[in-house]
Parts: sequence; structure tokens; C-alpha cells
Amino acid sequence: MVENLATTIASPRVRLDAARSAIACNLCGSSQSEPFCPANGLGLVRCAGCGLVYVGLRPDPDELYTLYDETYFRNDESGVVGYSDYIKDEPNIRRTARRRLAFLERFLAPGRLLDVGCAVGFFLDEARRRGWQVEGLDVSSFAVEYTRQRFGLTAHLGSFTEAELPAGAFDLVTMWDVIEHVPDPKAYVRRAAELLRAGGVIVLATPDVDSIPARLAGRRWVGFKLSEEHIYYFSIKTLARMLDEAGFDVVNVRHVGKYVTLRLFLDRLGMYFPRLAGLLAVFERAFNLSERAAYVNPFDIVAITARKR
Repeated sequence: MVENLATTIASPRVRLDAARSAIACNLCGSSQSEPFCPANGLGLVRCAGCGLVYVGLRPDPDELYTLYDETYFRNDESGVVGYSDYIKDEPNIRRTARRRLAFLERFLAPGRLLDVGCAVGFFLDEARRRGWQVEGLDVSSFAVEYTRQRFGLTAHLGSFTEAELPAGAFDLVTMWDVIEHVPDPKAYVRRAAELLRAGGVIVLATPDVDSIPARLAGRRWVGFKLSEEHIYYFSIKTLARMLDEAGFDVVNVRHVGKYVTLRLFLDRLGMYFPRLAGLLAVFERAFNLSERAAYVNPFDIVAITARKR
């Protein structure tokens, strides 16, 4: 097991907290905002102009990337940041990838694909098996090196806006649970438009801050993460507007789930209904069901598919 997460990110977080500055709305540019869900303590605001929710004070963009080392993908505090064991969860991540790829192939045949925020390459490898020509990109040196070494795939290290990639060369750009992490999501969407051919497709999946589960759960919503991890919270309206302004036509909007183990499902359920989760955990242990997996859709993650005009 890697070093404890609290120890690993302690120094970066001290540096982050010391260097925070106010940020205007990334979508409409307004500097007018109001506090959003202050009870969660994340310093979120909602733009008065367009409704985009974001962390109102944040550090220099380069500092945000200090979070994504190996510890991010394997730690004991995944309810706050990162994953319990991303690599161990490979079978479920692959099953989710196959389901998502099958859906996307309704809109275009396999061609050249760029996965932004590719993590350790499981989605890329599944796409390659289905006939896609794939490349990935991630800010995590651990993830990029893992992808290169294990799968022999092309994976670029660094920010999407700074990566040297050929314009108009890709048929599909995917960003699974990425856009909420980046310091300039508008620039990411515009960069995707530059790299896609005419008629190419982008798909973005991100927590939906305006979903019914998010509104009902309030400060306890599982979509809320460490303010250095999730720095934007989109609704369908704000994400669709960002895509439209970058030159895309939305062709599909849906809430998506993923394959998860019963253990993870109960952990997340416990954040909302601890007594019910505790009761179900008794059966989980009694029948040794912790690693059994199922597709779970809580309807609070929105995936928007859009085509370049």
C-alpha cells in the first residue's frame, strides 16, 4: 500500500491554501457570484450570470496537478478524494468502458480516438480491442507510465491545452469524469473542437449538480469532493452552453452509471442512509458478496454527446 493519503497531500494542500485567488466564471466571465451549499465547507459559489458552480478561490493551475500521483488511484479516503484501488477495480472499469463504447458506436464507426484523462489505460485498451486507433492523455505521470508500460499505447503527459496534437485528426474525443477537475474547462472543450474533424464527436461525463440526487442530498452529495479535485460542478444547462459556444451540437444527453462492487455501493449508500447500509452489510458479509458487481446508475452523472459543426 502506498503512503497514507493524508500524509501524501499534506504539503501540497498547505501550499494550495496559502496561494488561493479569486476566479471569474469560466463560462460567461462574470465576477458576480453567490455562495453555493456553504455547509459543505468547499468554498463553492454559483455564477449570478449563467449558474455555473465552481470553487471560488483556488491556487495556480500547476499546483492542482500535484494531487494526481499514485496515491490518488489507491487510498483509504476515496469518499473524499480519488479511488480506493483503481487498478484492482479493472474488471468493472472495463465492463463500464464496453457499455459506453457500444453506445457511442451508435453515432460513429470506430476511428481515431483521444481519451483525455485516460488514467491507467483500461478504457483505451477496450477501445483498441473494438477497432479504434487510440491515444490517451493525462496529467498523472504514474497513470501515463502505467498505460505505456502495460499496454504499449500512446499516452501523452500534461495539460490537454498544451499537448502538441494534430488539428482535425480525431473522430472522437472522450472525457470521462475529467471536465470538473481542470482549471479551464472552456479551453479544454475548445481544444477538443480544434482536434476533431468536421462532424467528429465529443462526449463528456461529469457530476450533475442540478440532478435530483444532488439536490436531495445537499451537502452530503457524493459528487462533492476535495476542493483541489473537483473545482467545477456543471448542470446539463451549463455544460450544453459551453459545448454550443465551442461549436458543437448536442446529440444526446443521459445520466450514466458504472459497474461497482457491492462493497463500494454500500460505502456510498452509507453516506446517505447509514442504518440501511449497515443492515445490508450484514448480508454482504454473511454471504461473502463484497466483490459481486452490478451496474448502478444513481442518475447524478450526466454524459453529453455532441457533434462538431
